[in-house]
Amino acid sequence: MAGSGKVNLTTGNPLKKVFVLSIPLIISKLMHVLYNIVDTAWLGMLGKEEVAAMAFVFPVIFFVISIGIGIGIAGSVLVAQYEGAGEEQNVNFAAAQTFSFTFFITIIISVIGYFRSADLVILLGATESVVPLAEAYLKVIFSGLIFLFAFFIFNSLMRGWGNTLTPMKIMVVTNILNIILDPLLIFGIWIFPRLGIAGAAYATVFSGIIAAAAGLYILFRGKHALKLQLPDFMPQLKVIKKLFLLGWPAIVEHALKAVGIMILTGIVAVFGTVYVAAFGIGTRVFSVVIMLALAVSMAVASAVGQNLGAGLPRRARDLTRVSSITVGVVLIFFGVAIYYGNSSIASLFMRAGDKEVIETAGAFLKRLAFAAPFIGVVITMRGAFKGAGRTLQSMFIGISGLLGVRVLYAWFAGVQNNNPNGIWNAFIVSGIIEVMICIIYYLKGNWAVPAVELSPANSRVIGVPEENELTE
Repeated sequence: MAGSGKVNLTTGNPLKKVFVLSIPLIISKLMHVLYNIVDTAWLGMLGKEEVAAMAFVFPVIFFVISIGIGIGIAGSVLVAQYEGAGEEQNVNFAAAQTFSFTFFITIIISVIGYFRSADLVILLGATESVVPLAEAYLKVIFSGLIFLFAFFIFNSLMRGWGNTLTPMKIMVVTNILNIILDPLLIFGIWIFPRLGIAGAAYATVFSGIIAAAAGLYILFRGKHALKLQLPDFMPQLKVIKKLFLLGWPAIVEHALKAVGIMILTGIVAVFGTVYVAAFGIGTRVFSVVIMLALAVSMAVASAVGQNLGAGLPRRARDLTRVSSITVGVVLIFFGVAIYYGNSSIASLFMRAGDKEVIETAGAFLKRLAFAAPFIGVVITMRGAFKGAGRTLQSMFIGISGLLGVRVLYAWFAGVQNNNPNGIWNAFIVSGIIEVMICIIYYLKGNWAVPAVELSPANSRVIGVPEENELTE
């Protein structure tokens, strides 16, 4: 597959392959962060109502995206494991079925979302002046959701197949297009109408249409990638059921994650605006630092899926262990830099003179410096479990860590003891406990088995030296 951008994850140095696959993912995430920053900056020029409207739009979008994430994870697991087994026909069939399932779900979400946009933001507490703005944005997004989800699924399927380079190229181009269109449509520059906050949504949807068209063209052409064929789109109940079983834990996890973040923000708010601002700064810095682990976890998921499909469970376990340790070590160095540069980093987000916020954020960043290696290892190992199809177990670890440890510890150690540092310490405690759970589950070894039925005639699965390990 020369020139296809595909990485064969079942041979060669596993750590090198994982990180080669991770680099385009990191670039894609950086582009997404850049787009969000630019988008917020343009909307900030319109007024505080528009900024407030986006604050209410975000939870709705986050919840909707969680559904796409769940379906995408399910599709990538099937594609990765069939690809590892060399079952090309099943790879293409699974990809087409994922799109069919996505189309059906998206139509339902889009109709409900379009006609209930105002109700959704009112439910979240939006004021009368903000509701029309948030509604205008959401109606445009829900109108074009099918295109946004189509590229999202394309991205996930290509990652499972072993190609992150092609989606990255499309994302870079379309994100740049989005950034260019933003001011033109928001402010009505040149020949474009002034659409205000809805202009940002139109820019996102138009870029999504281009991205989806490019992705589908690549898949239907099938020259250097998966190949979609129209007959494969006819829904098959058995495959749809498998997609649902693999996908729903990720959907629930991300939905509960949004709830957990809101609860945690409420706990921080008990101590006042200074701590809320410090919490915002700390989480923003942390989201950038932890990006490495997020990218590697997605690459590890694809690698584990392909190796289990190829009948190589030992290699799947080895690359999980080595990748997790490597991420942990790298984040130790990042942690040291954050620990000693905490105030300087925090000051980048605040005007000179806001010393109380800077000092408070600095204290939070010091705790995050200790927590980062643990949380990074957890994210990487959970990526491996997802790649094996153990999405329910991954969900349990993620939710128990956030709601069962971090939120509860923050409440009792922070609010009940009237000690805001208890909230910051919750990140360290939850990270350590989650690592322990991940290691115990990893050592059991019974997670490293395929989640799909593979052909008995496939020599890459039957007859390999490690065959017996599949039943451990």
